Amino acid sequence: MGNNNSKSVICKCLNLLNVGEYRGLLADHRTRKLTTGKAIQIFVESQLAGRTSYDEISEHLRIMPDLQDDHLKSISASQLSRKIKQLPTDLLQAIFLCNIARIQEITKQKQGIPNIGKLRILDSTVLTLPTLAGRWAYWSKEQNAVKIHTQLVVADRETVFPGKIINSTAAVSDQEVALDLVVADDAIHVMDRGYIQYELYESLIHQQMRFVARLQTKNKVTILHQRAVPEGSPITLDADVEIQWNDKQKQTHHLQARLIEFTDEQKRTYRLLTNVQDRSAQEISEIYRYRWLIELFFKWIKQHLRLVKIYSANQTAIWNQIYLALIAYSLVLLIKLEMQTDLSLWQILKRMRLYAERSWEEFQQAVLRPPSKPSKGRRKKGRPGRPRKHPLKLKSVKMVLE
Repeated sequence: MGNNNSKSVICKCLNLLNVGEYRGLLADHRTRKLTTGKAIQIFVESQLAGRTSYDEISEHLRIMPDLQDDHLKSISASQLSRKIKQLPTDLLQAIFLCNIARIQEITKQKQGIPNIGKLRILDSTVLTLPTLAGRWAYWSKEQNAVKIHTQLVVADRETVFPGKIINSTAAVSDQEVALDLVVADDAIHVMDRGYIQYELYESLIHQQMRFVARLQTKNKVTILHQRAVPEGSPITLDADVEIQWNDKQKQTHHLQARLIEFTDEQKRTYRLLTNVQDRSAQEISEIYRYRWLIELFFKWIKQHLRLVKIYSANQTAIWNQIYLALIAYSLVLLIKLEMQTDLSLWQILKRMRLYAERSWEEFQQAVLRPPSKPSKGRRKKGRPGRPRKHPLKLKSVKMVLE
């Protein structure tokens, strides 16, 4: 943002957004200090650094020379609060989608999970709002909240990113936006019980789009043909089934698919409906297990980008902060992919924070530096002798500090 610090790590990252000189036609009319482009850079930097309040952002601007020029030294918390409400959400969405397009271009050669292929996982996460200020997003007597409906692309085990995002209030169910999240490609769409919608499954089958969706025990099916299941396998059923259901106009539909039931290590039973025929029942159960990657993604952006701590309960401010956090996530992933490093996203982000004011060359050296301790370290050895037959009896410890 400053003219003479373009080589610092934080400025190098923010320059990837290419919005520093952007001025909104209406939002920046007569604005001298905090233009739309500079505000976006400030808020994205705040998400990367995990800042939790406008006061913290404002104070950091005073002491961080790389983020300021002659006008940005005196930006107050109230100015930041007003500005985030004025940022055009469609612009932030466009920046996010632009970053995702770059990630897709870099990862287009990746083949997904070995022996499975590429996956697209559908799920949503909830952000809770304050009781009074968040009443515009009323959900229940106990909670006001918004939802981030997400289609997560799994390029490989270590590379996941949101291919599509739909924001809504929490009262909007997953089923209502499911059709808007699916994409016509060769990936397998993986869904949990929140997406039990036969109309969706029928649409995917007609479009020859593959899916694996979990059913509930109460969902009734008719078994048409049952396949053999290997003995000792966690697979308890592999069959072709038919489901009969009625639409809103009371017309009866018949849906034919494949049903797989399996049990996990804790003896819990899972029922999966799918139209994937070229994978074994064991492979399809493994496909569903990878659904957990989207839970890890939600945990990552909430924990490491502090998305769980919202700046404001204002409606526009919340939508904007969601996209700012997603832009920050995409920046970290872009840097990881372009550097072709095996470090995790969290390791990359930690180094970005540590080297924020240092040169880009120093940051590259830190990221690409080989591990200093290639060995597995000292291994613990068990104590010699026979195992204890009776539990160890402890005595009360009396200690007084003077």
